[in-house]
Amino acid sequence: MKKIIVLIIIILSSCNQNNNFVSFKGKVINPNSDSLLIYNNDYKKTIKLDEDNSFSDTLNIKAGKYIIYDGKYAVWSYLKNGYNIEMNVKPNILDSAGNKISNFRESINFKGKGSDINNFLFEYNLRQSESGMNLYDQMMSLDSIGINTALDSINKIYIKEVSELTNDNHFLELETINRDNFKKSYISFWNTKQEISKHNGKKSPYFNYENLLGGTTSIDDLKGKFLYIDIWATWCGPCKDEFPSFRKLEKKYHGIDYLDFVSISIDDIKDREKWIEMIDKEKLSGTHLLADKDWKSQYVIDNMIDQSGIPRYIIVDPKGYIVNSDAPRPSQEKKLYSIIDNLNKNVVSQ
Repeated sequence: MKKIIVLIIIILSSCNQNNNFVSFKGKVINPNSDSLLIYNNDYKKTIKLDEDNSFSDTLNIKAGKYIIYDGKYAVWSYLKNGYNIEMNVKPNILDSAGNKISNFRESINFKGKGSDINNFLFEYNLRQSESGMNLYDQMMSLDSIGINTALDSINKIYIKEVSELTNDNHFLELETINRDNFKKSYISFWNTKQEISKHNGKKSPYFNYENLLGGTTSIDDLKGKFLYIDIWATWCGPCKDEFPSFRKLEKKYHGIDYLDFVSISIDDIKDREKWIEMIDKEKLSGTHLLADKDWKSQYVIDNMIDQSGIPRYIIVDPKGYIVNSDAPRPSQEKKLYSIIDNLNKNVVSQ
């Protein structure tokens, strides 16, 4: 009888110990780095990958949302002590050399205790990233009543899905707060876009910045053609995501006599070499300029880029007036190509 009691105590003790941490293991095939970073505002831990790219560790953490970062991509997760999670990342995309690589934004699968919530978060955020610009464009096209109604509907559906998925009240409370913040951020973007749209038809703010080829170039130097201006930075992931589409855009309209491509980096001046190296590495053509004071550059402030974020695209006419203060991205091909082709029509009609 005593042996049975001791065995029960050992089992209960083991269960309590397991509830004091998250057991986190898995494998990343063809990883983007040699480690994973788990973090939020209050916690940070790096987990090194073994030689076979597997990993296993324990995390003593406060229940909450955490970012898992592989050195290139990041995904949201929900972790709390007591979870026993296995995370596997399989390669399903090709790099520029044709090699299979992992993509945290597309190829994660969770197993074990806590996997239901984390698979839900991953799949939901994946769907959102795939429809991100379409959703953004749809929201931005609505009036003030329409955007509030649409966001309330989206949030209601999301919370309903979460409620049906789990009875974890803490997670439900967190997601309710997150959805409120989601709505606030979209409303803020909407308000900013309304202000930015007022710049259409007005004279473009002035710039005179360092040119990659030497010397400086001002907007006055570029008058006589339409300008498709790209404001970006070497550290900006979404900016770099646009590079393949930008190369395609430049190739499509290369040599035409009514349009020039201008890229203005807002990298810190001390990062000039990174700027030069990335332009060369990515084979980006067009006119390349480096702003003088990064986010505090006057052109950035005057165009409200410090509020809208980057990448940001602006179309300016041959006389220096803004045609589109928030033009489509290169990846929005159908929409952007239509606008550019119509610019040509305007030139012909003149």
